[in-house]
Amino acid sequence: MSKQKQSNLGESILTALTQQEISQLLDVLFSALTVEERERALVQLPTNTQQTLQQILTPQPQVKQTKTKQSPPVSLAKLAQTWSQLWQEWNEIVWEASQEEGKYIVQEVDWEPPYFDNYTIVEDLEKVAQKIQPLVETAFEHGFTPDESFTSVFLEMESDISGGIPDWMDIDDGIHLEEHITTCFLQWEWLVAENQGQNAFKFAQKIRGWEEEFSLITLDDDAVVDFFTQLPETQQRCLLTEFTANRENPQWKTTLDNTHSPWHHIYMDAINQYAPERYLVNLRATIPQQWQNGLPVIEDLLAQQDYSQSLTVIQETLDSLLQSKRLDNPWTPETSLLFTVVSGFNYSNQGWENETTLLRYYQQTAEGLGESERVKVLEIQQIAFVHSYDWSTMFQTFTEINVTENTRQALFQSWRNHIIRYSKPHSYYSGLYTKVKTVDMWWLHWLIDSIAEPDKGKTWFQSQITQWLTNLPEDRVDLGEEYNLLRLLTKDLTEICAEPQNPCPRFYQVVIRPKDLSAADDKSRQMYLHEYAPDDLWERVMSYWREHLHNFVPKPELAQKSDYTEHAQWIAALKELNSDSYEILLKQWQVDHQRRRNLWKAMDKLGLG
Repeated sequence: MSKQKQSNLGESILTALTQQEISQLLDVLFSALTVEERERALVQLPTNTQQTLQQILTPQPQVKQTKTKQSPPVSLAKLAQTWSQLWQEWNEIVWEASQEEGKYIVQEVDWEPPYFDNYTIVEDLEKVAQKIQPLVETAFEHGFTPDESFTSVFLEMESDISGGIPDWMDIDDGIHLEEHITTCFLQWEWLVAENQGQNAFKFAQKIRGWEEEFSLITLDDDAVVDFFTQLPETQQRCLLTEFTANRENPQWKTTLDNTHSPWHHIYMDAINQYAPERYLVNLRATIPQQWQNGLPVIEDLLAQQDYSQSLTVIQETLDSLLQSKRLDNPWTPETSLLFTVVSGFNYSNQGWENETTLLRYYQQTAEGLGESERVKVLEIQQIAFVHSYDWSTMFQTFTEINVTENTRQALFQSWRNHIIRYSKPHSYYSGLYTKVKTVDMWWLHWLIDSIAEPDKGKTWFQSQITQWLTNLPEDRVDLGEEYNLLRLLTKDLTEICAEPQNPCPRFYQVVIRPKDLSAADDKSRQMYLHEYAPDDLWERVMSYWREHLHNFVPKPELAQKSDYTEHAQWIAALKELNSDSYEILLKQWQVDHQRRRNLWKAMDKLGLG
């Protein structure tokens, strides 16, 4: 049979049979052939195809399993086919992204304009790039097509997308490429640069130039750093030499000095590897941008026992840490707790390793300078980072660590104000009330002060909170912030007194909404409240709610878009707490709101009406 007929036969078989049927056919044919017949058949094939088939047909010796699993042999022709198919997938995604009504134009709701979904297109391209990446070196070496540079691919992609989507639609955040796409780009272009005899610095200059040329695309910073820091040592030494020589060059100065730039990290990594004596000097210069960079510098100075210089760098580091806080006065350890200054809305005592390390270095420096009072102050500062929401530990700390009274009072007030500020519920009135009565002094102030000042104690706290509760207004507007302070008190007392069975679960979930009031110091606050509060405080609080809850039920006439779910839940809570008030309000609603069908549907769902 002629080669032409054999070729036609093969194509006919590929067309007629499934992949599984062809696999079965090959199994049968190869089992029927002798070794000599197989060799005569294989020798007619291209060399690489022969080699691939020999690897498959020749049994490998049995060896112990290794951690790295070997890839099955694949011919160059198959790899080239896969390469071409993957680029076809890539081009189809880009084509879809350039369509005015394609899948990457998203409109979430009718009343909002559509936008370009840059996140999803990158995710789709990343999946393709993940398959392209293992083939890059082979494709370059053997000249697979398409063999365009990745740079031209990116520029063409930008052009196609910008020209395809509507003119008024901006891609505000650009197209931020992910790890595999960026790595493919760098691998290919580095192979081109090596082939042209260029070193790593010349290559880096090209990358910087392309970064500026791209109008939408940005590379993944971590992938850039990983690629350049894994180049051969000679190339990394070349980068160090050239970066140092060109540090004042306009193309590099801002980039190399910017701690958020991948090029800065590549430069610093090279210094650390090959010129460590310069590393800390360069690192110190970046402290104003990234305060954490002061820590290794301080650590080194402490190892040298250079406490004077260590104190200077500590101040530089603190200035950087606090530069966004806009403090009225410079911070010192004796004036306030650093935790209360930097914590913001972070209620956790976790994740403060750098801050506590800085304070520990500060304490070692103060000890080296013979500043015994400051050493104790910095001990308190460190404890606050770990135990601020553990009241008993903090009270013990302020009592047992002997510092001057002025300092103790300043640090205690700093802690007290922080706890009160972050425990205080925020008021949300949804625009119903334009002016809310604020409260400067409330029951948490009294509780903490009664614990801290023995001359006040339980009796004083009980008197204060009882008087407050007795004088509470009956109207939501008149209550102002006191409404939420009462909710917080109710939450705490319920969790203290109503276990294991809450007698008013609907009221608790609908009105009190405990999840909205949860704070990091709940357990500590409740422990002291249990100890200091009057025995009948919970009954007094619940009596207030029973008597006045009907005044707080949302008014149906103020409902948004005829949604009465909240109104039904509130009146159900009222029924649970005070059935008489419920009946009175229900009759009033039946007269005033009889035509609000959605209201009564919402009521029916809860078995009301």
